[in-house]
Amino acid sequence: MEAFELILLLMVAVLLSSVLDQVVPRISSPLIQIGLGVIIAFLAISPIQVSIDPELFLILFIAPLLFHDSIEANKKNLWDNKGIIVSYAIGLVLLIVLCVGFVLHWLVPSIPLAAAFALGAALGPTDAVAVAALKREAQVGKRENAILQGEALINDASGVVSFQFAIAAAVTGFFSLTDAATSFAFNFFGGIILGILLALVFSFFAHRVRDLGLENITFHVFLEVSMPFIVFLIAETFHVSGILGVVACGIVWSLLRDQRISPYHSRLNIALSSVWKVISFTLNGIVFVLLGIQLPNAMQSTWDDVYIDNFDLIGYVLILTALIVVLRFIWALLMARIFRNPLTGKRDKFNKKTVKDALITTIGGPKGAITLSIVFSIPFLVGSGEAFPQRSLIIFLASGVIVCTLLLANFLLPILAPKNEKEVDEEEVADYERTRIEILRTVIERLMADSTDENDRETKQVIKSYNQRIRNIRSMSNTLEDAPPSPALTFEVIEYQANQLYDAAKRKEIEPYAVYRVIDSLSRHKNLLEHGKGPSLIAKYSLGRLQNLISLVKHGILSSLPFSRDEDKAAIDKARVLSEQYAVEYLRSLVDNPDYPSDEVARLLIRHERALAVLEESNDATVTSEAVENVMVSTNAIMQRGLQLELEVIQDFYASGDLTRVQAKEMRDNTMLMLMDVEDQV
Repeated sequence: MEAFELILLLMVAVLLSSVLDQVVPRISSPLIQIGLGVIIAFLAISPIQVSIDPELFLILFIAPLLFHDSIEANKKNLWDNKGIIVSYAIGLVLLIVLCVGFVLHWLVPSIPLAAAFALGAALGPTDAVAVAALKREAQVGKRENAILQGEALINDASGVVSFQFAIAAAVTGFFSLTDAATSFAFNFFGGIILGILLALVFSFFAHRVRDLGLENITFHVFLEVSMPFIVFLIAETFHVSGILGVVACGIVWSLLRDQRISPYHSRLNIALSSVWKVISFTLNGIVFVLLGIQLPNAMQSTWDDVYIDNFDLIGYVLILTALIVVLRFIWALLMARIFRNPLTGKRDKFNKKTVKDALITTIGGPKGAITLSIVFSIPFLVGSGEAFPQRSLIIFLASGVIVCTLLLANFLLPILAPKNEKEVDEEEVADYERTRIEILRTVIERLMADSTDENDRETKQVIKSYNQRIRNIRSMSNTLEDAPPSPALTFEVIEYQANQLYDAAKRKEIEPYAVYRVIDSLSRHKNLLEHGKGPSLIAKYSLGRLQNLISLVKHGILSSLPFSRDEDKAAIDKARVLSEQYAVEYLRSLVDNPDYPSDEVARLLIRHERALAVLEESNDATVTSEAVENVMVSTNAIMQRGLQLELEVIQDFYASGDLTRVQAKEMRDNTMLMLMDVEDQV
């Protein structure tokens, strides 16, 4: 029962962190989750003792997270930067092991050199989860992002293997460099080879199942989710790196996935994406909440030790943190000179940009859950039966370095690489356009997955409109038609439309209820652009006289009768056409007006002329056939569904750091406007 209560408490903390992450976006989610864990530990009536076997922790949390990260990783970027990534994942880890070991043994002679090396090995790996979370608030370059991502996928293995040898030396008192090098190579390359082979086996098995006609989404989702656990267990059985096996399997599996486009494959991809999204978020959150719960317990015994001054403890943590930061910075500068930059094809020179990029790579590699899980696996006793020397102190130092590196990454990285929300270079514009296209493609895929025989024609029509939007992004970026219109001019046109419609209603040229509907739409459009700060057009053009009120009441009664529906639609369509005609008329009168920028007038004029053409074409082709009406209703419903999906996907891309707040807000506003237009037609 206690285990269930703990699991429930962890789930509640993870859920709360997702809310706080939106409230305080400047603080990365790992720090929020660690903070919640610390609060839980302090508020608990009795101390919370969480004892998880390190191997179980690796297979239960780290394996599926790394597998998912491997699937989602940009394979081209990883391959282009493979040399420098391996240098970080192996060379830098070994350098940290040696330097931290010697410095710690010098600072605290009571810690044997082998045990100090063990702490260095635990502090070698960076945290893939924390690295991913930092993307949202920092503008990390392509090369730096590839290095950090690739390093986090591989260096867990080198850190774990180095730690195992250091612990073996500390426990037995024996160490052989030849045996260690041979075993390391076997672990490293054996894990990669086994992961590749198992990915091929899984791919063959999945294709054979499909060839037999067993196209079952549940089966294929369960197969992929279970793969990291199976790979890890098999790798451990053969005494090779389970972590590298999982990473290699994930990369190869993603390349061997069936890439065909069909409703079935779209549904499968959506199911996989949804399942992995939930699993990844939940496991990430639990890992860091557990880390927060463990920190007070890990640090308390050492902090209360009367034989060690607390100021010395803080000093040791700061010295080790500074040492790791300096080592990473020097390594980053050297590797930038040794390896060619795939973006330029040349080796980077020592200049201001190179130093800045090196600092970003340095600060962007914080320590995290893998470090704590490694140090918690330190045995309590050595081979002679005596207590492991300074075990509590080693855990305290590791915990302190984790917190310091996470704080540095969270607060210093956005300063070094701020996300420029106002001015973007050509590369950022191109990335934004690619992201917009990817969002629209995701919506298309989901619409295809929802397609049925009954709505196939309407779905294809909606997908056609999305494909047209993709073509527009590709061919009209930064052109007259694609640029956003001026808000001030847009408001002016809306006011003119509302004025003219109101006058038309007063002259009894059109039904008041139809004018009310169109002005209501214009009001919502204006309100969205002003973010609710401006006055309502409905309040201004109240149509409040008795005859208009009677007309609205009469319309409300008669609209429930079957014979009145076509008349309602005709009146509202007429009001919409008039509204666009008024807008075009007004904008044409401003074309030669020197007080209005001609490019802004032209942009808005093109949009209203296009909208008018669509409305007039629709009215000309109107047929009162019930079948045609049903098709229109069905198409609008699917279009609404597509736009709602678009809003969800935009939020997903923002949450993953692929969109800035300004970009996400702009896209949401545009999508909401389109959704309002569609809803007005229903």
